[in-house]
Amino acid sequence: MTLILVQVILQSISSTLSWAGFYVGIGTLPRDESRQRLWIIGSAIVFGAWLFAIVLLASQNVFRNDVWPPLVPLTLIATLAIGYLFLLAQTFRGIIAGIPQHWLIGIQTFRILGGVFLIRYVQGQLPGAFAIPAGVGDVLTGVLAPLVAYWWYASKSYARGAAIAWNLFGMADTVNAITIGSLITIGAGGFVFPTVLIPVYAVPRALLIHSYSLIGLLRKTSRQPRPTESPHYGIETLLASPSSSGSRSAPR
Repeated sequence: MTLILVQVILQSISSTLSWAGFYVGIGTLPRDESRQRLWIIGSAIVFGAWLFAIVLLASQNVFRNDVWPPLVPLTLIATLAIGYLFLLAQTFRGIIAGIPQHWLIGIQTFRILGGVFLIRYVQGQLPGAFAIPAGVGDVLTGVLAPLVAYWWYASKSYARGAAIAWNLFGMADTVNAITIGSLITIGAGGFVFPTVLIPVYAVPRALLIHSYSLIGLLRKTSRQPRPTESPHYGIETLLASPSSSGSRSAPR
């Protein structure tokens, strides 16, 4: 019961912080209060409904692996497809470009939650061939996230290269875990609640954030903050009204 509460609470917090970054990006859209309000309300509904639906389905063991077609990989693929299709919209690309790069990196600290795989392994509930590489990779990605985010904010000369390498490592770790998990039979019923929240919710979200971060880094649409800018930029922008955010130049 404790693990269920911890997983649900932490996933809710990380989801809220992800939406907060999206809110910051909305504030950089051209000044149009009604348009910004629509995106704010719509995105809040989508983020909330997404989390609620996944938790509800997972708690009912909908994602067990003894059904066909297997719903864990299908859910992951469908989520990624939707997230990438949104990039076809110019407004959505503008919002993503408006999210501070150090926010996109730092939010991945929630990858530490992958340590639950190691806990399940110690408890004898997951095979080591899956749990050890997946758990260690997630923990390393999460632990390094705030450090790489700081390097970017501090405008270190190696920040862009480090951020690209970190993103690629995080994505490779996720793909590796997905591949191993697909090849190994993980118990008669597969992932159980609440651990299943990681592959069907946290993993696709992490891959999308990594992808959005890489787009900004590779296309150089994400610049490093100037030394005179506040280190609390993201929070200040979040607390500011969308209209005021849209009327000034916000760093990206």
